[in-house]
Amino acid sequence: MLGGDMRIQAFKKRFDKAFGRTLDRKTREMRALTQDAHTRSVIAHARTLATAGGKRIRPYLAYIAYRTAGGRSERVIDTLVGLELFHVFALVHDDIMDRGASRHGVATAHVKFGDAQAILVGDLLFNWASELIAPTKGQPIFAKMVDEVILGQMLDVDAVRRVKVTEQFIEEKMRLKTASYSFIRPMQLGVAMADSSPTPPPRGGERGGASLYRFCEQFGLPLGLAFQIQDDLLDLTGTSKSLGKSAMNDVKEGQKTVFTQFVSRDAKNRALLNRMKGKTLTAADRKRFKKMFEESGAIEYGIEMMEMYFEEAVDVLEHSGLRRADKESYMELVRYLRIRAH
Repeated sequence: MLGGDMRIQAFKKRFDKAFGRTLDRKTREMRALTQDAHTRSVIAHARTLATAGGKRIRPYLAYIAYRTAGGRSERVIDTLVGLELFHVFALVHDDIMDRGASRHGVATAHVKFGDAQAILVGDLLFNWASELIAPTKGQPIFAKMVDEVILGQMLDVDAVRRVKVTEQFIEEKMRLKTASYSFIRPMQLGVAMADSSPTPPPRGGERGGASLYRFCEQFGLPLGLAFQIQDDLLDLTGTSKSLGKSAMNDVKEGQKTVFTQFVSRDAKNRALLNRMKGKTLTAADRKRFKKMFEESGAIEYGIEMMEMYFEEAVDVLEHSGLRRADKESYMELVRYLRIRAH
């Protein structure tokens, strides 16, 4: 049996072929609509951004949930390309809001072409994603996922202007922007696409595979929360090279995380974080902040919380009624995520 990392990478290799075919097809369609060289270069850059990197966790989760629910057609991968297209759309718009300069070593769309063109690139990607998923039984779940991630982003954007927030606010933001978007809904979308009933059951319903929909929520929520805390930890401890984007962005942007919430219990630390918001951090600044997070106990606290959520996900999985082979697929993913470095 393939190990967790190998299995995910094997899926990624197959998925990226389908992803590339879709991007090539849509790029050709767009080029056929305009002879303008600049507009064509903007479209070409969208393809470059989409294929520059990414772990493909969302389509992978949807795929293994699809298999868990009895789906067997490999053509589902072509449809799951829509999840990744939506993710690239979200990143393009997120980079505009966060003023990100690069992603996976590629200049972001707004840096290369300006905000207006970047917004339109994102809109195109969103449309391409909808085109693939709208005709399927996963569409209602996709629509719910879109609602939730937009709400999560609204909280994320608003958090920056607030001097302080509550722990409940941070958890709600993580639930909407990460757990639902990256874990719960992709899995449920996979189940829906394999479900033999006419439409996915409502939340709490008992028709066609409803227990699997509940499993997706019970497993995906703690796994998603652990993933987000880990992401915030890597932002503090990683490097721009290892992350594929700027490090310590949360401090620079004034973002509110489990870690900033912990150090902000000290009024001096909170004042320092607010004072440095929006400023370019020097190497000395980064070293100073890293020391603050370590010596305050924030890093240790966040790691403990992250491990608690990982263990909760494992416990849900172990007590689920899934087949042994299906359990192992999810367990492999948990092991893969726990040791990731970016």
